[in-house]
Amino acid sequence: MSTPKRSSTGSRGDGASVTGTFRCEHAGCIAPPFQTQYLLNSHANVHSINRPHFCHVPGCPRGEKGRGFKRKNEMIRHGLVHDSPGYVCPFCPDREHKYPRPDNLQRHVRVHHQDKSKDDPQLREVLAQRPEGGSRGRRRRVGG
Repeated sequence: MSTPKRSSTGSRGDGASVTGTFRCEHAGCIAPPFQTQYLLNSHANVHSINRPHFCHVPGCPRGEKGRGFKRKNEMIRHGLVHDSPGYVCPFCPDREHKYPRPDNLQRHVRVHHQDKSKDDPQLREVLAQRPEGGSRGRRRRVGG
């Protein structure tokens, strides 16, 4: 892999100019420049064959003896497969479709139940459930 290059210009999103964005120099990569070296390094994993992050649940095919993950955040998201109560499709007969993450259920409904609205009360009720143990999303800073 070639050495990452630092670009001299960029945009912060508020119209202000930003200097020092980092570009991926991997052949054929079309990723936009990254604002930090850390983000570029994280991105570089997509070009690697290494999968250094593994699920810690015994017997999981994504464990150390199986196929791990290139990125830590992917491994953490995968953990929902084991921790989630399951999001059951309210529109399928016999409730046979169960998904570990709410976005998986939303995609299923979009593809297989095109006549249903994303705001359908039955779907909203299922999506409102939360896994035990609190929030699994981004951490929020407490206090001011």
